[in-house]
Amino acid sequence: MSDKKTFAVAMIGIPDQERNVLKNIFKLSLYRSYTYTFVSANEPGQILIVDADDSAAMVEWRTLYGTTASESSLSSLSAASPTIPTVMVTKEKFTDQFPHHINRPFVATRVLSILDQVAAKMPSVSQDRIIGGEPSSAVLKEESPAPIALVVDDSSTIRKQIELELKLFSIQVDTAESGEQAFDLLTQKNYDIVFLDVVLPGVDGYQICKTIKKDKAKKKMPVIMLTSKSSPFDRIKGALAGCDTYLTKPVKQSSFQKVVKKYLKL
Repeated sequence: MSDKKTFAVAMIGIPDQERNVLKNIFKLSLYRSYTYTFVSANEPGQILIVDADDSAAMVEWRTLYGTTASESSLSSLSAASPTIPTVMVTKEKFTDQFPHHINRPFVATRVLSILDQVAAKMPSVSQDRIIGGEPSSAVLKEESPAPIALVVDDSSTIRKQIELELKLFSIQVDTAESGEQAFDLLTQKNYDIVFLDVVLPGVDGYQICKTIKKDKAKKKMPVIMLTSKSSPFDRIKGALAGCDTYLTKPVKQSSFQKVVKKYLKL
């Protein structure tokens, strides 16, 4: 994407285990408008993540980045004025003391959401602030509306798993557990992509797919069939229904990401 921007993230006091978790979460940002990459503590970062539960890390943060807070308690953070946008990691719950924080244990969607908030408020997108960005003005471009996906599956676990994966791409998600619910949603919205289980209570996935592909206004909507079967007959039946491709459950994350990237052109 031409407007994709990558931000270097430095860390202070984050334990190795959590640092590795954050690195893996950063990898999930590769297909998003804002991408994050880890840099070592002695390299300049554009965003800083600090362990607020580690008093030594807090002292180092204040020393290196010129913050004015003199106490180690979290309540003193409102007096801090860091020279680099900072995200605090803590087990405690911040209120107004520090606007950008991540609670332990880490949740990928929460981490990326907070980093996106920080990135969006960066005062400049000049080349010395953004790695790999194209020359642009000092104001961030307004992003195009986020894609919208429909996930249809009678398993609440699978619906939630797919929803979480899609949200890592900043995709809005609607869900349905039956064919009837899916039809109701399809009459209300045009979706950018549909994930459709084959076996559903009532109307099955093949019939829903056929209905979508017969609608002139919706026939170009990518339909990804979800099936626990992988026989050639199921492939043929899905092709006859008009589906664009199918994924066999349990779906591998790498396969899922390739499909999302392909059909939404991310």
